[in-house]
Amino acid sequence: MNKTKTTKAEFQKSARIVSDYENDMIFEQPRENLIQQEFVSYELTNAGGVIKLRKSTKIRKYHKNGGYNDTESIEILG
Repeated sequence: MNKTKTTKAEFQKSARIVSDYENDMIFEQPRENLIQQEFVSYELTNAGGVIKLRKSTKIRKYHKNGGYNDTESIEILG
């Protein structure tokens, strides 16, 4: 008795794209039910000979029409 199995799959998520725009390398492209993504990084930076901790937050807010807006804020923590 020979049984043949077939596998079928569908990829529903949109993949990240290759782009010169830095945020496109971090965030996903718009997809259904995706509302917002955030990327937070912390780094030490030299400000006039004084080492400071810098927090950078990038946010991508997605719109129902398939578009999005990116914002970035930088905060010196100490």
